[in-house]
Amino acid sequence: MELQDELEHAHSLASSYVLLSSNPFRQLISKATSDAYYGRRTVDGFLDFMGAMIKDEAGVCRNHNIDIRLLFINSFKSKDANLEALSELKLEGDAAEKVEARKANLIAMVKGAADRSIFTEADYKINLSSQLLEAAKLIPSKVMFDRRLVRLNTAMLYKQNKFNLFREDNVGYTALINDLIVGSIDLPYDENGQAPPTPLDRIDTFLETVSSHIGIFHLDPNRVLDVLLDFFIKELLRNFTFWIELFKRSKWVESPERGSPIMAHLLGYKFEYYQKYEMTNSPSELYYGCALLIKCGLVRLYDLLPYLHPFDANMDAAKKKYMEHMNKEIKTNTGGMLAQFGALGEDGSTERMEKPKAKDGDGDEDGDGKEKNRYNVNDIVELTKALLAIGDIYHAELIFAKYDKLVDMHPEIAHYIYRLSDVVLQNAYELYVPTDIKERFILFAQRAEESRLKSELGGTDKVTTMEHVLVTNYMKEGTLDSTKTKCFNFFYDDWKKDLPQCNSFQDLMDVFAPVMRLAGYKMYLAPNLTQKLMLIVRSLLERESEFPGSKSHSLAVIREFLFPAVSFSSSNPGTMAMLWDILELLSFQERCSLYGEWGNDFYKRTIECKLLKARTERAAKSVMQRVSKNDVRQCGRDLGKLANSNPMIIFNVMLDQIQSFDNMAPYMADACRYMGDFAYDVLGYLMTEKWTGYQGAGRMKKIKMKGDGINATWLRALSVFSGMLYKKQGIDPTPLLRYMIFRLHNDDAVEDLILFNEFVTKLCGIEIIGSAMTDDQIMAAACSDTVRTEAFQPVSADNRRASKRVINRLKETLQANDTALQIIVLLYRLKESLSRQTSLSTHSLGTQVDTVHQTITQFMELLTTIFDANEYDALIPDALTLSKNYNLPSSLVIQLVRPKTRQSLQNYQEPTGEDANNPDEPHPVFKPLIDQIPQIVSDDSILNTITAEFYVIFWQLSLYDIYVPEASYQAAIKKHQDVIAACRDTRSTFFLSNRPSVVNKTERQAQASLEALQEDLPRHKAHVEKVMKLLQASQARWFPTTVDRLPLISSIIQHCVLPRSIASETDAVFCAEFVLLMHRLGARNFSSLTMLDKVLSENLPTALIAFTSYETTIHARFTYRIFAKMSEWHQQEQEYLAGAHGEGLIGFQKKWNVQSASQEFTKEDLLSFQEFKRVTHKWHLKTSLAIEQALSSGEPNMIRNAFLILKQFIPHFPIIREHGQVLTKATNELASRERMDHIKVLARSYLGLLEKVKSRWKTKNKFLGIEEPEPEPPARTERATNSGTNTPAKSSSPRRDDKHESSSERKRTREDAPSSQRSSGDNDKNNNGGSKRPRHDNEDRSKRESSSSRHRSTQEVSSTSLSREGSQRESGGRESGRESAERSSARESTRETPREPGRSSARDSPRETTRVRDHVRDAVREAVRDTSRLPPKESTRESRGSNSNAPSRKRERTEEDRERERERTDKRHREERSSREERRERGDRGERNDRDRERDRGRDRDREHDRDRDRQRGRHSHSHRRR
Repeated sequence: MELQDELEHAHSLASSYVLLSSNPFRQLISKATSDAYYGRRTVDGFLDFMGAMIKDEAGVCRNHNIDIRLLFINSFKSKDANLEALSELKLEGDAAEKVEARKANLIAMVKGAADRSIFTEADYKINLSSQLLEAAKLIPSKVMFDRRLVRLNTAMLYKQNKFNLFREDNVGYTALINDLIVGSIDLPYDENGQAPPTPLDRIDTFLETVSSHIGIFHLDPNRVLDVLLDFFIKELLRNFTFWIELFKRSKWVESPERGSPIMAHLLGYKFEYYQKYEMTNSPSELYYGCALLIKCGLVRLYDLLPYLHPFDANMDAAKKKYMEHMNKEIKTNTGGMLAQFGALGEDGSTERMEKPKAKDGDGDEDGDGKEKNRYNVNDIVELTKALLAIGDIYHAELIFAKYDKLVDMHPEIAHYIYRLSDVVLQNAYELYVPTDIKERFILFAQRAEESRLKSELGGTDKVTTMEHVLVTNYMKEGTLDSTKTKCFNFFYDDWKKDLPQCNSFQDLMDVFAPVMRLAGYKMYLAPNLTQKLMLIVRSLLERESEFPGSKSHSLAVIREFLFPAVSFSSSNPGTMAMLWDILELLSFQERCSLYGEWGNDFYKRTIECKLLKARTERAAKSVMQRVSKNDVRQCGRDLGKLANSNPMIIFNVMLDQIQSFDNMAPYMADACRYMGDFAYDVLGYLMTEKWTGYQGAGRMKKIKMKGDGINATWLRALSVFSGMLYKKQGIDPTPLLRYMIFRLHNDDAVEDLILFNEFVTKLCGIEIIGSAMTDDQIMAAACSDTVRTEAFQPVSADNRRASKRVINRLKETLQANDTALQIIVLLYRLKESLSRQTSLSTHSLGTQVDTVHQTITQFMELLTTIFDANEYDALIPDALTLSKNYNLPSSLVIQLVRPKTRQSLQNYQEPTGEDANNPDEPHPVFKPLIDQIPQIVSDDSILNTITAEFYVIFWQLSLYDIYVPEASYQAAIKKHQDVIAACRDTRSTFFLSNRPSVVNKTERQAQASLEALQEDLPRHKAHVEKVMKLLQASQARWFPTTVDRLPLISSIIQHCVLPRSIASETDAVFCAEFVLLMHRLGARNFSSLTMLDKVLSENLPTALIAFTSYETTIHARFTYRIFAKMSEWHQQEQEYLAGAHGEGLIGFQKKWNVQSASQEFTKEDLLSFQEFKRVTHKWHLKTSLAIEQALSSGEPNMIRNAFLILKQFIPHFPIIREHGQVLTKATNELASRERMDHIKVLARSYLGLLEKVKSRWKTKNKFLGIEEPEPEPPARTERATNSGTNTPAKSSSPRRDDKHESSSERKRTREDAPSSQRSSGDNDKNNNGGSKRPRHDNEDRSKRESSSSRHRSTQEVSSTSLSREGSQRESGGRESGRESAERSSARESTRETPREPGRSSARDSPRETTRVRDHVRDAVREAVRDTSRLPPKESTRESRGSNSNAPSRKRERTEEDRERERERTDKRHREERSSREERRERGDRGERNDRDRERDRGRDRDREHDRDRDRQRGRHSHSHRRR
């Protein structure tokens, strides 16, 4: 087994054997011999191994052309030389013993080989030394052997043959040639006059003739062989078989395995003759003759190669020159366009570089001007062609192994390789390709041949008998020369005989691929072979179930052969189309894998691939530089032609250019119209790669979003291009949707939503309007599709809706694999994940949430726009499935099924008679969904306060169902009527400036739209009337009669109004209209006044704190619509009475409890118009306070939301002058001092709006309907001051001038407080020593406008509480209960402000918490005072007059007190400003420490303020006692 293992190892190394170089096989032979020589292995074991190797029963060495006998003899010779050298050293001791042991081993090896007949004595005598031969007993005497050897050599070298050269040579060779010719001259010629091949049975006669002539005339055998080779080459085309067989039987060839070195040398001399003497091209027969001799084993390739031109040194030089040329071409094509031009000349012009002229002596002319004759044929290339032409792949591979760039330097060799590959592939073609396809292509070939003959001969019937001519050029095989009536045939018919065959799909890579690899990437030169291979691969993919495991081999063929064939083809659209038919059968993952390897790996494999990439990139850039609006079509054609062969490179350059120059995106989308399906598929893959920001291996990905939350320019450009491409070319949008689904699984997918937004906008014309929707558009959204389409028609033509074909393809893509539903679910998942983000700032988080929100709204609009009712019903599952299987929230589930319910409601026909609906049960359209609601809602407590029927009705109805905007319909009708009139008026500008066809088309379109509108309006009215009857019948079941109004209203707002009012602007308007509709319906147990009070009083802080900018804008429209309605009622008493006191309207009851749900009430229970005015003032006041608090909070999100709300409210708020002045002051401060630019822009914009509406401002009294008091004359005031009163000290009257007012808060507190309260406060101040801050300290406080709102609030609370003390004591505790109610109301108002988890709030800071609480308390107190204390007009005037005559109890503060207070205020201001700046610089990391520090400072300031107040009271008390 050890010998067998050693033999197998040797056989495995045989393939690595290379002559004239060290290799593992040669080293194995040397090691085996050395081990036996040194005694490391037994001599018998070595002899067994050597004998088995030389015998070569498996033929391994013979197949690899290895002379194994020679290798072992050379090893013996090396050991003999080593032993002889050691013997001459005359060593002693152990060294001498080792030498003797080695000598004994070598003698045993020699004798053993001779005894086993492995080597003959002649082999030993020729190769071994005489000393070794004598020691081995192979010769009797060394001396006699050496003497005889010397004599023999002398005789061979120096002894001269004596014969008559002139007579013997001429006569002998003449006789030889004559006999050779006569030997076959007797054969009959064919009809074309050609001699037939010589019969093989005459070979022995020829050999006897040759031998006799050599012996008789003493001819040189080698010269005789040369003559025979000339005959062989001359008769090659018709008689090569005879001569090959003759050479095999001759004595010149010892064995076919070793060949004849003499024959190789003679052939080499023939090549040398043509190279040096004839200086002409060697005949093709010489190359084919050498190839046949090599293939038959008569000549060894490596014996002939040294004679072939160019020689090894020249071949290496040619290879080096080729590589340098390729590298230069790569560098030239990689550079810019300036690389083609030289340096600037003296005149500043440039000229294209000229080729360098040849140096002296390097030309092809001699000194006389005559051309030198040069041998320019590459013998190696021609011999390789000949070998391949006769089917000798093995020896051709040996040449390619030695000259690795031979095929690249001489591409014509590839034709010969592909000719063999076609034969190798034939069996697979017959086995796998269906018969009908094969017959079809055979028919095509026949038709092509008939067409050629018809063009050449005038028809197939005129074809005459052709003369068959044998040629050496295989390319002429089967061709005809119609003029000479010749048919050419290749002379060697057996070239297919020894070729391997593909008999299974496994052989595609094991047998076919090795042959194909010899030619490199030049399969484009063999279109027929490419077609055959494509048909096989396509058949295997189509019948994959019949051939398991064939797909991997098919993919390997595509990757290794078909893609390179496309790349190197010169824009062959047919090849690309056939390849796409194959790729269509693969999945997108498999195609993308192939594309990725094609683009990232293939163009780096060889230098030819690198040059191809450089040239293609240069061509693509050259086209891209010419792209313009007027030239886009031609540039598109050029790009399409280039993309037919190298789409990966072309589109890569194109997309990079689009990212750099975003204005190219629309043009390039139009230029892509000339691409094929394959190119579009590659473009989809590359766009997917570019969308990720990938820039190549080893480079960082591009940043998709800037620090300010704006998408990068390159991504916006790609998004526009992608949307325009899918729209204009109508290609499959699967790559984009697939990419979006993949990205939406990640939490950072917001940055990629711009791709989806642009895609939807371009294809469906659905733009993300955001907060830019006008009132007309919102009203149009409540109309029919005709009005809505016209109202939302995009301004830009690029955003117009795509064609029906494109929309249908989009619908198919969204329907496949539940793509649409996946996107919806993933978008919601992304929005939920953002709500849990803690690492983002408030602004960034809000921006991202808004982006996702707008995307969801846009996608929902897309689904309802492109899908009809039945398609949408099949696309979206039922509500229970959405809730249970996809875990979607109830609000989203109800929103998804709303179009289905709407369609059912519109199509529902009310039954009559006995089948009429039971009015006490829910409507049949809503009933299935109502039954599912308990399983859908996440919080079961919802249904404890509101019924499932109301929940379904609220969420399923739309604005179209409850509101008919007739004005929008009438405006649209009038618009189309005007268009029709303009088209019919022959004098109109439109008629005169357009062609009649355009006018007629416009008129037809306008008439069709007009007819549709005239049908839509009555249909809409009828639908709303039907819905109103439904609502009227069901309103009594909406709310349980056992639930109190406050929990009920809170539940409605929390679970219905708030979620839907921030969904979209249309939904926000629906919420407002539905709230008013519930009031008009007189819904049982529904307090409209409580709902309005909650919305307008307590809902605003929620929008300011918890909502994002987009949500705030949407919700503000809901709030504004109700606010505007209340403002209209406030202005007209009749409108208020009609809207609030109408028949059956119960919503404005002042007292409400559960028992009042029976709707039994009197008109006195309803809120009067005067009370409504006071409540409206409360809403205005709370709105003003909330907005002011937000503007002074320092939180960018709250400030931004405040301005967004103010812009919406500008027609009706502020309307009271005091509120407007406060807002103006706060806005001015932000506009001048705010560091954030976007806040400053909002502030300045709002100031401009305030200037426009300032003229409409009213005073508080006028707003409440109270007469303004007459101004008091100065004398009266002075008399009142100096008259006898209980006040012993002087007191100055309060100043009315605006410039003396310290701040807006104190001004409102003073003006809003009732006269009686101020009078009682002044009186108590005399009795109890209580003191209120004097009014003239406003001069000092005017310098502290920039101090914090918390300090102002603290002072207000203190002064207000002091002024209230006296009145409470005087009234005997009457006000204590009311103040307690006010405080509890303020706490409730503050406590009920909702907050969302993860959102920043003003309550996070203790300082801000105090500020919010104080403002809310003041608002509530003032509202309560206005509602409960305001006297009738007469008594009010009385009170105001008495109050103005009463002397003031306040004293002036000393100059020292004012100075001290000013210093303290300045110090506080500096500290707070420093604290704010430090907090901004430190950021969120030090926010908690800042709050703690600020709280401590606030406590210190409060204590200091209390001490100052106590000291002031003490001074006043002491002064009073002294007086």
